[in-house]
Amino acid sequence: MNTPIFFFRTSREVQNHLAAVLRQRRRARKHSRQEAAKVSGVPAPTIRRFETRGEISLRQFLMLCAFYGDLKHAEGLFPEPGPATMDELLATHDKA
Repeated sequence: MNTPIFFFRTSREVQNHLAAVLRQRRRARKHSRQEAAKVSGVPAPTIRRFETRGEISLRQFLMLCAFYGDLKHAEGLFPEPGPATMDELLATHDKA
């Protein structure tokens, strides 16, 4: 499988994609928005706004991810940078 070199989605398109994915996961569990609100702690109107417009706070998005997704993926958005030079690599090896 080829990995694209450039990412051509706007932030709005990514928001809408994430909303669609979480909506699909909610529906796969046969949860209404009210049931999703009970299990996630995110108010049903907020879930509706997210699913229809892609708008949600980061905290509430993560609360939905905790129940319908995987928070490890969110934490992995900003991994610790690795060594950039051979000297940095050798320095990390010497510390071990």
